[in-house]
Amino acid sequence: MLSTRVARRSDIDAIVGFTTGTFEWGDYVPVAIGSWIDDPNGVVMVAVADDDKPIALGRAVMLSPTEAWLHGARVDPEHRGQGIAGEMAVVLTDWTKANGALVTRLMIEDSNEASRRHIAKTGFRRTATVHRGYRDLAAGESGVTGNGRPRRRSPLVARPGRRSEADIVVASWLASESGRSLRGLVARGWTFHRLNADDIRDTSDGTMVWDVGGATVLSREVDGSFDIDLLDASESDADDILSAMVDVAIDHGASHFSVWGADYDWILAAFTRNGCESFPSGIYALSS
Repeated sequence: MLSTRVARRSDIDAIVGFTTGTFEWGDYVPVAIGSWIDDPNGVVMVAVADDDKPIALGRAVMLSPTEAWLHGARVDPEHRGQGIAGEMAVVLTDWTKANGALVTRLMIEDSNEASRRHIAKTGFRRTATVHRGYRDLAAGESGVTGNGRPRRRSPLVARPGRRSEADIVVASWLASESGRSLRGLVARGWTFHRLNADDIRDTSDGTMVWDVGGATVLSREVDGSFDIDLLDASESDADDILSAMVDVAIDHGASHFSVWGADYDWILAAFTRNGCESFPSGIYALSS
C-alpha cells in the first residue's frame, strides 16, 4: 500500500532532485515547491519510500470555498509505471473533499497519454477542452500574421471595462458560446475555476478587465508575459478581438503573449492568424 504524508520543507532537496529534468525545458516544480508547502490554501502530498524519502508528489489547492484544483503531479523516474500518480490523485482528492470541495478539477495536455490513462482509473471525467495559444513578442514589433505578412493593428480598440458591471459580465460569459463550451470556467494562470463576480471586482491578483467591441476580455501581466485568462469572443469577431489584445500586449512592452480559448476551429484559426501556436488540454472533474 502506498505510504503518503504531507510534504515538509526538509523534503525540498529530494523533490528538486527528481523533478529538475522532468521536461526538455526543465520543470517549474523546483522553483515553486517552497511556496507551495507554505501556502495555507493548499497541500503538497508526497509518497515516500521505506526510508521516508519522497518518491512522488502532487499538490491540491482550494480556488474557492467549493472548488479545488490538482496539479504538479510528479513521480521519481525510478518508480514510474507502478500506478503511483493515480493513487496520489485519490489521496489529494480525499483532502479536497475534507476541506469542503464540491468539485475537484485538474488539467492534462492531450499529448500526455500516460497521465490520461492514470486519471481515467480514478473517477475523473473530461468535462471541457481548452486550447492555449502563445507567441513571443519582440520589443516594438508590429507582429506578423500566421501567413507571414506584417500584421496591422486591429480595427477594434481595447478599453478598460467597468468592474461595476461584474454581474453582467458573469451572466454574459455563462450564456456565451465559449463560456458554455468551457462550463463557465475562467483561467487563473494554469488553474481553472467557475467565473464569479469577485473575479471581476477584485484587483488584488492583477486581473485587468477589457471591453473590446462590446465583448469582455480578462488579462493579467506576469513577469513580462501578457496572459489572457478569458476570451469572450464569437466566430464573427474573434480575429479582431484577439488582434486588439495583441496590440495592447505590444503597447505594454510585453515579451510574451498567451491566451486560453474554447475548443472551436474558429478560435484556433484566430490564434493562427495572430501568430500564435497552440496546444489542446482536457479539463477533468470529480464531484464530491
